[in-house]
Amino acid sequence: MKHVAFEVYSEAVNCPVVRVPGRHFPGVVLQGDSLSILLGIAEEVCDLAVGSTNVDLTEAAAELRDKLAMYLRIYEETLTECGILLPYSKRKRP
Repeated sequence: MKHVAFEVYSEAVNCPVVRVPGRHFPGVVLQGDSLSILLGIAEEVCDLAVGSTNVDLTEAAAELRDKLAMYLRIYEETLTECGILLPYSKRKRP
């Protein structure tokens, strides 16, 4: 872990906007528990899309799920490496 200064544009609850050094555009800080919830919703959308004949819907839902799963995996691995407990119960994912 290292300490760096971020530019804070907004301190909105659950949606602070910050700019990381070396990046041109600001980003949104997403809490880990919120990320886990979003992944759960994306997984549900994937499950519902499986029965659809709309291939674009199925592929877009899977892409969203996979991207969120990657972000959550990085979050969980980082917290584990730093000895920080997760702010939610880890559920089994397919």
